[in-house]
Amino acid sequence: MVVAVWMALSGNALAHSFTAALIVADDNREASLAEAVRGFLLAADERDGHANETSDGHLGGVDVHVLPLPRDAAGSVEGLIGKPTEPGDVVVVLGTEPAASEAARKYQSNSTVLLQVVLPVGWDSDVGTDSFVARYRLAYGTAPGLMAATGYHAARRLDVAIRPLDGVIPRAALEDAWRSTSSGLPW
Repeated sequence: MVVAVWMALSGNALAHSFTAALIVADDNREASLAEAVRGFLLAADERDGHANETSDGHLGGVDVHVLPLPRDAAGSVEGLIGKPTEPGDVVVVLGTEPAASEAARKYQSNSTVLLQVVLPVGWDSDVGTDSFVARYRLAYGTAPGLMAATGYHAARRLDVAIRPLDGVIPRAALEDAWRSTSSGLPW
């Protein structure tokens, strides 16, 4: 299965907070969206956490609020804090082509779009994934699937890209930082 992750950046983020909207464009989108959000949340909870969280976690040292879209597919998503509004400062679309491109078009006006390469078959046998799989099992009681791993990987890439910027703007710098994270991230 080819999984595309697109990100559309609107530039409306506050200095220390942004909203990441996650969209899954496939046939089983409710279950896939819940799995992608769980993977994303696991990464957002790994660093910079603190007591009395008012966000869904941190990426790049910045509070992140997760917005599962479309709302009618978010029924299985649990554990989110707050009710961010659409479209989100970062829109991540996961799915097979051409459905992912079609879903991304809705958010492309005045936005920058980035593509993540699909995780390879056998991602879970790569060096270092044991730690991710164990953390996911501990948090959710089940092994992660492709969408959980893809959501986790997208969040890790965002963490690395955002950290030196302290936010999701300037857009060009975030695009460059995102491109530099295309490979070699530890699990």
